[in-house]
Amino acid sequence: MSKGHTLLATILMLTTSVCAQAIERATWLWKKGGDPLGATAMITTQSTQQTLIDLLQQQTISDVYGSYGQYTQTHTQAVAQWNQTLAAQGIQSHYLMAQNTWVFPSNHDKMLSKLQTRFIDYQHNAAPDAEFAALHLDIEPHALNEWKQGTAQSRQALLWQLIATFQAIRTLLDEQHMTRVKLYADIPTWYDSSDKIDWPDQGAAFFTALSEVLDGISIMAYERDNSASILNATAMERALASPTFSVRLAVDVSTTWQNPAHLNRVITELEAAQQRVDIHDASDYYYWLQAHQ
Repeated sequence: MSKGHTLLATILMLTTSVCAQAIERATWLWKKGGDPLGATAMITTQSTQQTLIDLLQQQTISDVYGSYGQYTQTHTQAVAQWNQTLAAQGIQSHYLMAQNTWVFPSNHDKMLSKLQTRFIDYQHNAAPDAEFAALHLDIEPHALNEWKQGTAQSRQALLWQLIATFQAIRTLLDEQHMTRVKLYADIPTWYDSSDKIDWPDQGAAFFTALSEVLDGISIMAYERDNSASILNATAMERALASPTFSVRLAVDVSTTWQNPAHLNRVITELEAAQQRVDIHDASDYYYWLQAHQ
């Protein structure tokens, strides 16, 4: 093979690699009552669905973490139709559940009851193309007053309770014959390094347990405006990545970024480093892009 052909083959290989990462971008979709592009509207108002679909396609987003709440019970057919619409575009729909106080064992019964009625019952009755591809959890103990007012030891205890919360959810899924349902969760960049936690092992045991109960994590690398900073802050978490455990890097659409070109450059750099990227969140992303046209 000539040098020119070798160079061309190398460029094509790199381009293919980057594109493969790009099509695995994901985004959150929150309820945002009254927002025509929020999760509520996607279920109750079909007229704005295409606007969001266009955004997902234009930004090569392949997974949506949707906060649909009780609509899986009260608007079952509409949820099914939305999931089918996403599936027809090659986009996977994840069911997003978020409640920080679920970390407390006293709240597990209520949490599991909601999981049963809002997710498991829906999945059992949904057509294959209307099922959710995964369950995504946003449980953030560091947002609780108990964390803010606590000690390093009490914060460590809260994070171990977080593991127990994930385990309780995984157990119920397995008992309900949903062993194939993937379980993902969000965490900040600093659970391994914060002096407010003061792990004796930098959280090594915690992260090992996390990778044993979850199928993957989205690391909320917000307020970081360059790829080097994001990669540096997530080195320990990214080392957990394996064929059975995924690590995704989340960027937030905010004043962190000078403009869409700045954000796109950083996303491209992360993907060139073989990192999958999540964008927070879908409706804010749309309005931000519109504002910078």
